[in-house]
Amino acid sequence: MYSIRRELAESINRHQRENPRQSEWADGRRKPLGNQSYPHRILSVALRTKAQGLFTQASIYDLKKLFDGKKWQNEQSLSKMKSDLLLFLGYLCCVSHAGRRRKVCPGLKDPDYVNYSNIQRFKGCTKITGNIIISDATFNGDPYLNLMGLHPHALKVFENVQDITGCLVVQGYHPDFTSLSYFKNLSRIRGKRTLLDNSLTIAFTSLKYLGMTSLKSIQRGNVMIASNKDLCYVDSIEFQQFFRRSRNKRQRAVVQRNKPLLNCVSENAVCSLRCSSKGCWGPGYKNCVEKDTHFSNLIDNMLWTQSLNW
Repeated sequence: MYSIRRELAESINRHQRENPRQSEWADGRRKPLGNQSYPHRILSVALRTKAQGLFTQASIYDLKKLFDGKKWQNEQSLSKMKSDLLLFLGYLCCVSHAGRRRKVCPGLKDPDYVNYSNIQRFKGCTKITGNIIISDATFNGDPYLNLMGLHPHALKVFENVQDITGCLVVQGYHPDFTSLSYFKNLSRIRGKRTLLDNSLTIAFTSLKYLGMTSLKSIQRGNVMIASNKDLCYVDSIEFQQFFRRSRNKRQRAVVQRNKPLLNCVSENAVCSLRCSSKGCWGPGYKNCVEKDTHFSNLIDNMLWTQSLNW
């Protein structure tokens, strides 16, 4: 917000120095300032900030109405417009970010699991204080508790989660449950509570790839990824890179009895050539744990040359 205000203020001051009289109106119309009138200079700043996600289309429309409805007859009105505009932009930024505040939600305790009765309480959560447990009963339902089963798409409620203080346990099977991209924004698993000393457990699932592209840290507990008969790509990841250095010797990652590597290779279920040696979470370069910048640029140059030859 500070950089936007500074850019706007500098633009207004520059206009006042260079064109002290061109803010006046003639014949009911604004005089052009070079190639672009002053209001549209400011509007272009607003459009650039919109690209950064700070403004909605309605906000830009309101800003344009402010420009079209304002007549700057003298320096005093221009100065007042400057302060009004900065307040207006501050208001827009506050409104646009109001829905992005952190939302902390309580997690689950074993043996509770994600089900039809509790899944909506995780909607919009950015931090879970506790565990997230997805089991077969999540998708199949529980006739004893009279709970309906969920479709995997219902797990989209977790797409804003960035931090889990406990553990993440996934042991559910469903034909459409093929990735954990529902947790694409999850960056940290703290492991303050673990299940059998594991802070990340993925076992007996129908997953084909993980898709947890934002994960950067597993602070405590071990990793267990086993017995997922369709899961590829996971053998490429060195999970030690996510462990704390001070706990690196105490934390372990067990990755076994997933889909055989040769079968994955035969189906071309391997990392993109753009990925570095740190592995990938799934197909395509967007699932790289880290991109190999040099090799990626080389591939881009080759594709560009090839397109010119075509």
